[in-house]
Amino acid sequence: MFKKNIFIILLLSFCRMANGQVVFTSLEDVWKYADVHNITIITAKYEAEKSVYAKRQSYSALLPQVNATGSYTDNLALQTTLIPDEIAGGPPGKYLKLQFGQQFVYAGGISAQMSILNLQNVYNAQIAKQTEELNKASLANNRKSVYQQVATQYYSYLLMQEAYDLAAQSAKISDSVFESVSNKFKEGATNEANVDVAKLNFERAEQNELSAKYQMLTALNNMKALLNLSVKDSLAINASLNENLKSEGSATFQEDPAIKLAMYQEHISLSQYRAANSAFAPTINILYNYANQRFDKTFEPFSGASGTAGWFPSQYWSLQAAIPLFTSGGRLFQSKRNKIAWDESKEQYENTLKQSAINDENIRLNYLKAAAVLNKAKDVMNLSFDNYMHISYRYEGGIESIETRLNAFRDYIDYQNQYLNSLSDMLVQLYQVKIRQQAF
Repeated sequence: MFKKNIFIILLLSFCRMANGQVVFTSLEDVWKYADVHNITIITAKYEAEKSVYAKRQSYSALLPQVNATGSYTDNLALQTTLIPDEIAGGPPGKYLKLQFGQQFVYAGGISAQMSILNLQNVYNAQIAKQTEELNKASLANNRKSVYQQVATQYYSYLLMQEAYDLAAQSAKISDSVFESVSNKFKEGATNEANVDVAKLNFERAEQNELSAKYQMLTALNNMKALLNLSVKDSLAINASLNENLKSEGSATFQEDPAIKLAMYQEHISLSQYRAANSAFAPTINILYNYANQRFDKTFEPFSGASGTAGWFPSQYWSLQAAIPLFTSGGRLFQSKRNKIAWDESKEQYENTLKQSAINDENIRLNYLKAAAVLNKAKDVMNLSFDNYMHISYRYEGGIESIETRLNAFRDYIDYQNQYLNSLSDMLVQLYQVKIRQQAF
């Protein structure tokens, strides 16, 4: 108990020297903190946000494109055109030198174009929308993965805390046993082999105590890494192991994020296959253009038409169609490749559905098994301790030998380890159940 108090004092001293302090009372509290601070989850959130704008960008291709234009031209030297002089009644073989146009030209206009039929744009927009959903499913799947990592460290800490308490109790008992056997050896009432066994039990208990202490600290550091904390930040877990071992096996499981991930991957593969096939379909666009020009001999961009050349408007609209006739086979091969990719994603999706159902059933079975085995292991450990105490009383009364007492204590240490192994398996199955109960 003295060593345990020293360890707690040192741990608290370390916490006071730290920059910050974070305290958790349950696994759910750690998960909430990880949702905000874990770098993997943060990165996945950014990817989900980017896919929203990628979808909007794809949908904008379905809208009409409208452009306004304006220009100013200064013809420094007008081009000269030769015209036969005989057109004007002059002699043949002679030419008139004429210059057409004005020095300054002002122009402005507006044009609009819209795709009436372009299946590739439609499927690209559909792919962008499905990619947005895929990134949401990927975020959920990443959260599930981070939750598993966090739960591993959280329960590892609680497990090592339990191991530390048991090791501290065993070290205290084995210390007194070792002292008692040593005194008996000095009195000549026992042999050196029994002293060695007593010392071995004591060293073994101290070894377990030391190992548990450092594994607790390691678990805290691993959790800091998952929660984006620095090594100087203080992290404390104020939770009871018994509270965390409450029954969870009968709760309803939520949909596995891996299913949605596989489903949207299948949807995207189908849309990509359809988009590849749409390359053989015709495209139809509608175009409208309006333009206005003014010519002038003087630089008067803001003058009216009065006394100068007037504005000359023009406008037109057109319907354009394009039908692919021959594309060297490249689009055909791309379509075949996308068809294979779609078939593959369908198989993966169906396999994910089956595998997820099997995994859920195994999680329930493993949880029930681990809970039953843990109860037995704990009962056996407690019985072993009671047996050791009975033998100790009988030894004090001169009924049992020192060898029997040492063997009983050694058995208790072995059953302690079996209990901790069962507890470790139970905690693993427990957090698997808890995670499947989360709606990501």
